[in-house]
Amino acid sequence: MAGAGLTFDDPGAARAIAAIVRHAAAQPEGVVSLGADGGDVVLASPGETSLLLVRLPSPGGAGVPEGTYAAPGDVPDGDGDGDGAPVTVRSVRGRLQVSAGAFRITLDRVSDEAVDVTWVWPATEPAVEAVVARDALLDALPSGEGRLAFVGADKQVVLEAGRTERRLPLKNRTRRRKDIGAAVAFDQLRPLLAAATEDVTIGLGDLRPLTIESGAVRGMLVRGAPLRWRPGPAAGAARAAPAAPTAKAPPPRDRAAEERRRREAERAAREREQEARRRARSAGAAVAAVGRAASQLDAAIDDARQLGDDEAGTRLQDARRSLDDAAAALRRHLDSSASAP
Repeated sequence: MAGAGLTFDDPGAARAIAAIVRHAAAQPEGVVSLGADGGDVVLASPGETSLLLVRLPSPGGAGVPEGTYAAPGDVPDGDGDGDGAPVTVRSVRGRLQVSAGAFRITLDRVSDEAVDVTWVWPATEPAVEAVVARDALLDALPSGEGRLAFVGADKQVVLEAGRTERRLPLKNRTRRRKDIGAAVAFDQLRPLLAAATEDVTIGLGDLRPLTIESGAVRGMLVRGAPLRWRPGPAAGAARAAPAAPTAKAPPPRDRAAEERRRREAERAAREREQEARRRARSAGAAVAAVGRAASQLDAAIDDARQLGDDEAGTRLQDARRSLDDAAAALRRHLDSSASAP
């Protein structure tokens, strides 16, 4: 049975949501998360080393079919299908149907709770925010891996891949004069930019992953240890099972004691569930922090290589291996926590 659904009139909503579905389909075991946050609806695709999300005002206060949905195996080709047309998101027999113009797809539900994606967004402000035209950035984007940098003297964004170098002028004014950059997998950046409809703000910093923002769209790239996203358990999943019926009703005093025990069991189950979520968030945050540190080490290794400083490069490589060992230990901790009863 179909629900009433949500209809978004934002001209860029269709492009953003289609890009989120495509991003999820490109991830190993990718999912699309749909949740409510205050008066907004948040659709997101959390990947192994990237995150793409759009935050849209909830139309008319309609109910949101919150949950986590499996990415489809086949997504229609095309960039920005349904651009400018309203996009409708609704629940159909427990599945999520997304339709906008020629774009229509249905996703299977895998969890009743949305993935908590907002906690991983960098808390530190970027050292520089470089605003460039979305179409110009997509046209200039090379393939493979390289470096995306801000050149303070020229007030430009530089894309380097091998011997190829492409430059884009800024559309904003910034006082920063010192160069700063990050190692980037351009093939992972392109799907994030596909969701943008306006100018793109690139956030660069020494101790943060690369981020992009464009209107209601946010995207993030992390290098190093993969992120581990864990949907919360379904509501009531940890609730204690009701007592088995008895042939004879207990006396009133026994019924009151039984009710107290039942409430205590439910409260203990909720506390265990909250503690498990807290530990999972802490462990996930630690993994994300290691990933950000790995990104900065990769950039430092690239800089040392360009300077020809072999000694510094060797020390940085040793630090990178130690960080990989720490990331592996954290992943083992996450896996053991997930398998614990």
